[in-house]
Amino acid sequence: MQANTVLLRKDAPVESQWDVDHVFPSWQAWEAEFEAVKGALPQVASFEGRLGEGPEVLADWLEMMSQVWRRVMRLRLYPYMHTVVNTNDTQAKGNLGQTMGLVAQLQAASAYGDPEMLALGNQLLVWAKENDRLAIYAHHFDNLLRQQKHVRSPEIEAILGRLQESFSAPFQTYSELTNADLDLGEAEDSSGKRYPTTQSNIGMHVQSPDRTRRRTAWERYSDAYVRMKNTLASNYIAHVKQAVFMARERGYNSVLESMLVPHNIPLEVFHNLLATFQRHLPTWHRYWEVKRRALGVETIHPYDIWAPLVQDPPKVEYKQAVDWLVTSLAPLGEEYTSTLRRACLEERWVDWAPNAEKRQGAQSLPASNTHPFLWLSYDDSLSGASTLAHEAGHSLHSYLSDRNQPEVYAYYNMSAAETASNFNQAMLRAYLANEKAGDERFQLASIDEAMDNFHRYFFIMPTLARFELAVYTRAEEGKPLTVDFFNNTMADLFAEGYGETMTDDRTRTASTWSQFLHLYMPYYTFQYAVGISAAHDISARILAGDAEAAQRYLGFLSAGSSRYPVPLFAGAGVDLTSAEPVERTFAVLDAIVDRLATLAG
Repeated sequence: MQANTVLLRKDAPVESQWDVDHVFPSWQAWEAEFEAVKGALPQVASFEGRLGEGPEVLADWLEMMSQVWRRVMRLRLYPYMHTVVNTNDTQAKGNLGQTMGLVAQLQAASAYGDPEMLALGNQLLVWAKENDRLAIYAHHFDNLLRQQKHVRSPEIEAILGRLQESFSAPFQTYSELTNADLDLGEAEDSSGKRYPTTQSNIGMHVQSPDRTRRRTAWERYSDAYVRMKNTLASNYIAHVKQAVFMARERGYNSVLESMLVPHNIPLEVFHNLLATFQRHLPTWHRYWEVKRRALGVETIHPYDIWAPLVQDPPKVEYKQAVDWLVTSLAPLGEEYTSTLRRACLEERWVDWAPNAEKRQGAQSLPASNTHPFLWLSYDDSLSGASTLAHEAGHSLHSYLSDRNQPEVYAYYNMSAAETASNFNQAMLRAYLANEKAGDERFQLASIDEAMDNFHRYFFIMPTLARFELAVYTRAEEGKPLTVDFFNNTMADLFAEGYGETMTDDRTRTASTWSQFLHLYMPYYTFQYAVGISAAHDISARILAGDAEAAQRYLGFLSAGSSRYPVPLFAGAGVDLTSAEPVERTFAVLDAIVDRLATLAG
């Protein structure tokens, strides 16, 4: 017999859905704007060869490009929002493809921009000092001049721009295959009840108190990816080769360099983090053993990682989660918290109900001539509340950046991306630890939430970053990439991370590389560990009552990409180039494991 039929999209309550009409009232309105922006491309092209005529012409071009890009990003947002919540929406998929084509056309039409500005050299900085309209672009010009050797001729830049549409195919193929076409099977509990498995509810299955349900859900979910390993490997290989090609075409020594140097992030940030992570793997080994004893099982398996420490974990309704989150973030002030409450409860920024057609995971979508939006599959659990906190952190970061910065700096740097999200989770966790201090059952459930979060961002993501380094290094050396190399590399890294305590299932664990869309954004994975480290560093000072730390953090959120990452983080009190924030966060993790050992006896 089957249990827990998954809600269909059409049956999801309106209040649980985001207000997509806020972006465009209809597809007809979207199509009209699409044609209008497409019609503006000749105007973009009309500036070619003219940017050196004078500061006013350059200012006209920069301001026009900012507005066109904002319109294009809003055009992209609308169909993307439809595809997120309904992976079977073929009209939205088609229109999203159209938008990606428009992005490529705009990149090609404006490809002359950087080469022409670079031809001006330091004159750009002189104009920024002398012309009021160009003053805000001083940092942008400095950043452009810093990367001069990686900018190609207008003709090559145009070709590279046009390639972006076809180069997005592996990302889209992976998304379609895993979210729409992959049969994830059914979980089955110890009484024989069956549960349909989707990308939006797999988390509920593996967090079940019923061990049989956890095991069957994890095994069948993994097996779905194992069955498609050759197709998924072929698709990923195509993506890796494209990334290597682009890095070489722009004169970078590696894909890693091509991802960090444009953001002025020292390579040592990446290598320091992975070295510190590897050095602290014994902390994870100790956790597996403590959890094994807490669960009262002879052996612990990967499907037990998310097992609840209490049989009846507390239920947290969506509104309660919002109330807790808003209260926990009170040190950031009324403007932040009131905006957050409106976003979650009144203005429908959030699409939170699980439905069968919704894709895997959770995400915040940044603002482009509108406020941000976020989506997740909320499951009335502490983990669900934590995920809401995480994505709301992203959205308020986008909101503050967009409100306080011109378009050129409105999108925050990749290095800062995961700080605001993890900060919100740390603040919520600290609030609940105090609010529910006398409730041992709640505290154990809170440890579950904390360790689920640390496991994803401080274990899985650094492990995937180590995997990426192995893959890209091999590709850059001209050695063949195969599914066997992917599987063996992944399995070996997890074996190192699991240590002697975890009873691994090597074949299924080896498929982890194929389960994360994050790998189609080269080296983004390590940013989670950067973010969780910075977040705990900043939150510790704010929780200690440092009012200036709260103001500095709000400045961090409002800065967008107007500063380079190292001074940006330094302004919030974090040394990005040092291993100390990572070390201190492992100390936080150690303390949680100690607390679990005490509570579980």
